[in-house]
Amino acid sequence: MGILDRVFGRSEPEEKRFIGGQWLVQEAQTGAAGVVVTQENATSIGAVYAAVKLYADTVAAMPWDTYIRIDGTRRPYRPRPRWMDVPIPNNPNYSAFQFKHRVVSSLLLDGNAFVLCLRDTSGNVIETRVLDPQKVEIRTGEMGVPVYHIETVEGVAILGTDEIIHIPLFATGEMHRGLSPIEHHKVTLGLASATQLFSAKFYENNASVGGLIKVPGELTQDQAEALRTGFGRRHAGVDKAWRVAVLTGGADYQQLGAKISDLQLVETLHYGVEAIARIYGVPLHMLQYPGGNTSYASVELIGIEWLRLGLGPIIANLEASFQRIVPGSQQTFLKFTLDGLLRATTQERYNSYSTALNNGFLSINEVRSLEDRSPIGAAGDEYWKPLNIGVVGESEPQA
Repeated sequence: MGILDRVFGRSEPEEKRFIGGQWLVQEAQTGAAGVVVTQENATSIGAVYAAVKLYADTVAAMPWDTYIRIDGTRRPYRPRPRWMDVPIPNNPNYSAFQFKHRVVSSLLLDGNAFVLCLRDTSGNVIETRVLDPQKVEIRTGEMGVPVYHIETVEGVAILGTDEIIHIPLFATGEMHRGLSPIEHHKVTLGLASATQLFSAKFYENNASVGGLIKVPGELTQDQAEALRTGFGRRHAGVDKAWRVAVLTGGADYQQLGAKISDLQLVETLHYGVEAIARIYGVPLHMLQYPGGNTSYASVELIGIEWLRLGLGPIIANLEASFQRIVPGSQQTFLKFTLDGLLRATTQERYNSYSTALNNGFLSINEVRSLEDRSPIGAAGDEYWKPLNIGVVGESEPQA
């Protein structure tokens, strides 16, 4: 075991021994559908990888900021907490994008995100680290307060709620720990993974389910293994399909199984994508799912619905969880900006600006700031209103 393995607590893989040849006895599978799905290998399922990456990329790319509300008006709060831009000061490569990306990925794979908060002498958070959720155990302390036992290289560290921000994805009752989507839906994900592996093996093994080589008389285990290996070496694999086989000594080959169309692999693969999209609440077209009765208008509406019902709750969960480490949290708050995701086309934006200007609730300078343009001076701060509209009760202006 190397130094890095000891530092990160990695263990050597357990050696597995088999009695007799492995050409007859196959390794027992304990997972659903014959495949063990864990948080480490769940992302090898294409739909799971795409769904988790979609959420994580979208949230990580969103700008966030701290605000304060004064007399009903929201204003940026300054100075902005440094951990929002540089989560780990000693690691400049660990950006805010990486921090948000790992929080969401941990949340969607384990069902929990644990963030370690380091504070200065004044009690302000100066560093935030996303912990491995599988190394965190939650226990209940006095008065039902959660206590976090974290596995480290030097042993187990016991921390409280002041040092740990715990964000569960879905928890019920008095449970502190959220349910893991991977563990909770291991049967569904196991079926999707098994279908994916079966499809790969189907083409790897000459695009057929398999066959038997029948020979007269008895063979020893070594002879049978040599015959199977030699035949597979010459004919297994897509690149060796349709080669002519020559069998001697009275041997006969009998193919087993069915055609690929009879196995309905494509339909099963599609079912797996649909099931995973249902678990994570992602529209099928965002997972590059082929087909479907969707037009451009319906795809646009489905995308907006996903922002509200799929992405919206996760963002609200993150905002509420990080709220307590924002300085002056009684009056200040943290908020993600979704305007970029809901940004309309140029024509639609200009039409909405025209309505705002003509009705007097936006000025020219405010409109220019929304388009990242500089103000035009004091004249751009005036508000317009139609001449045929006045205030109720006031006399009409003299012509």
